[in-house]
Amino acid sequence: MRKSCFASSVLVLAIALGASVALGCSRVTWLGPDGLVITGRSMDWPYGFNSHLFIIPRGTDQDGAGGINSLKWTTKFGALIVAGTTDPAGPIDGAFDGLNEKGLAANLLYLAECDFGPAPQGGKPRISFAGWLQQVLTSYATVDEVVKALKDDPYYVVPIAFGPGKAAHPTIHLSVSDASGDSAIFEYLKGKLVIHHGREFQVMTNSPTYDQQLVLNAYWTGQDRRKTLPGSIQSPDRFVRASYFLKELPQTNDVRQSLAGVFSVMRNVSVPWGTPDKDHPNIAPTYWRTVIDQKNLRYYFESALSPNLVWADLSKIDFSSGSGIRAVRVEGNDEIIGNINGAFKPTKPIQFLAP
Repeated sequence: MRKSCFASSVLVLAIALGASVALGCSRVTWLGPDGLVITGRSMDWPYGFNSHLFIIPRGTDQDGAGGINSLKWTTKFGALIVAGTTDPAGPIDGAFDGLNEKGLAANLLYLAECDFGPAPQGGKPRISFAGWLQQVLTSYATVDEVVKALKDDPYYVVPIAFGPGKAAHPTIHLSVSDASGDSAIFEYLKGKLVIHHGREFQVMTNSPTYDQQLVLNAYWTGQDRRKTLPGSIQSPDRFVRASYFLKELPQTNDVRQSLAGVFSVMRNVSVPWGTPDKDHPNIAPTYWRTVIDQKNLRYYFESALSPNLVWADLSKIDFSSGSGIRAVRVEGNDEIIGNINGAFKPTKPIQFLAP
């Protein structure tokens, strides 16, 4: 009886989700032997971002572009950031993914249910949603540090309309993982910050909210997933597939095989390139994937518009104060291949999307 009721509840939830639109992006964190931690993510969107990899050194003054009482900080840790434009016709103004020199990774994904709440009264600091990830990566070394710093909601994340005609709303959630294998998911729901913190939170996609994703996945955990797995590109199905295949990856200390395993999971949950679905306008193709080796500090980037996989070795990047911000275009750039440490050129700071 209990199992039947649980299955019925899952079915009701699944039907409700089917009535909503879904936007892509998936993230997994694989925990291997000998301290191997590898995080992968896909970026699915209706248009490209003109994505660049940015080197942000220590000691860099930052402005969170939050408008009134905009949060300002000086970077404590060097970081490698994927940044791009939030509007195809605009400048690079948002940070979406990255890794810092201590092995902390962060991934920004879509979440339809996100609600940052009304703007606060008084002097509470504010930061643009487009600068949130960069503030986290340049300020903290571990997941535990991030959780302790954010749990009391120290600043307001400003939701700024973006994209063509300012028609898109910044409904997002943030995942972080570190070199120890710890993970946390941050979601703003009804104006309140909800945090899921623990090594077990290895998978994140999009809607529904994370607690409901766990319920759906628990149902499939009781099924024979070698014979039946949900196969659509909807967020709940990608969550289930990623969770299953992540656990099926071999526990190997061979870094090449470990990276191949995580890449294979990310390709399995990616959305194929093709024409938009007129019946589901918010389902979009995968533009790029990243895989992060947090033990060895290597950051891999794979553009759907390029045949070349590229990577940067953070252990050999100069993050010292005064070394300067540097960048290289990675989305659809056929002129780069393999290790791109030498391809970065001096550039201006990212001006985050502002109110």
